[in-house]
Amino acid sequence: METLRERGVALALIDQSWMPRPAQWFERFDPITADFTYVRWLGDRKGIEEQTKTWDKVIVDRRQELSEWAEILGKVHKRKIQIYAYANNHYAGYGPATVEMFRNLWRKQVAPEAGKLQRAAEQGEQRQLFN
Repeated sequence: METLRERGVALALIDQSWMPRPAQWFERFDPITADFTYVRWLGDRKGIEEQTKTWDKVIVDRRQELSEWAEILGKVHKRKIQIYAYANNHYAGYGPATVEMFRNLWRKQVAPEAGKLQRAAEQGEQRQLFN
């Protein structure tokens, strides 16, 4: 970890079936190793491919997991750390819906004022995940 921190390289925070939950990472050590962090919502590829091969709708409800991520990343955001988060279709069945679910949880749990920014974004400004 110190090598990453010394070089300003972000540790990838991954949500995959075999990985610890995000709160467990932060209980054990500070996984923020740079002035930004990188989150990958990957899921269980084999498990979800047993249910579908079409990636156009949510198959697995990840609301609880994403709520946990919103809480943890809210604390990271308060530290003025830039957050990059990416959702694979294999996480819940449809990456864009996963991102939208996270955005809604973020607005509800972390940044209720972000709803105002969303309306501005919908009126032509570029949308961002964390506002």
